[in-house]
Amino acid sequence: MDLLLVACQVLLGVVFAVSAFTKLRSGAAVRSFAASLTMVPESLRLPAAGAVAAGEAVTAVLMLIPQAGLALSAILLAGFTLVIMVSIRKGVRAPCRCFGFSATPLGRVHLVRNALLLLVVVLGGTGLIFSGGPPDAAGLAVAVPAGLAGAIVLIAFDDIAGLFMETSGSV
Repeated sequence: MDLLLVACQVLLGVVFAVSAFTKLRSGAAVRSFAASLTMVPESLRLPAAGAVAAGEAVTAVLMLIPQAGLALSAILLAGFTLVIMVSIRKGVRAPCRCFGFSATPLGRVHLVRNALLLLVVVLGGTGLIFSGGPPDAAGLAVAVPAGLAGAIVLIAFDDIAGLFMETSGSV
């Protein structure tokens, strides 16, 4: 189970680090993300964007302390999922700026991605509960690349899903 925890830490850490970086890499990126927060009053969009990106960055760092990183991941992902659900229900077609610029509006594919990320949090928690000590080097040589591969798939999830789904208003 230790290797499962490591893979989950790497996956979540990379996902949150990339998400934070794509929002904070430039003033234009921050403003673009802030503009996509259409459910937030306009005067609060920039501070909200900064808070979200900071929360993601802190989460990535906290993956070094698995209990804290997993807990904050669960909180952020639950909040993001709720916002996406409300957006879909209200018919808000704001673009997903989860990982930088995207024209894809928030939709079910983003709910699926968040559900998968929440599953990773649960799996990481399971690995934490049943931890038997530090993994050996050979185990890390498998767990770290597995976490990286999973992170890449989840970061590109809406693009990958777009290859298999028709683009429509309900995606």
